Amino acid sequence: MKVILTQDVRGQGKKGQLIDAAEGYARNFLLPRKLAVLATADAINTMNL
Repeated sequence: MKVILTQDVRGQGKKGQLIDAAEGYARNFLLPRKLAVLATADAINTMNL
């Protein structure tokens, strides 16, 4: 699952980086803790501004 990190995450990447995380890891850890957002077209465009 492609996500964009909203904070630095040890072992995954830095804030603003687009990563491919395991679906369970993203849904159960990154997204609920607001460490990442789904990499939608809008989110990617916002990141590139």
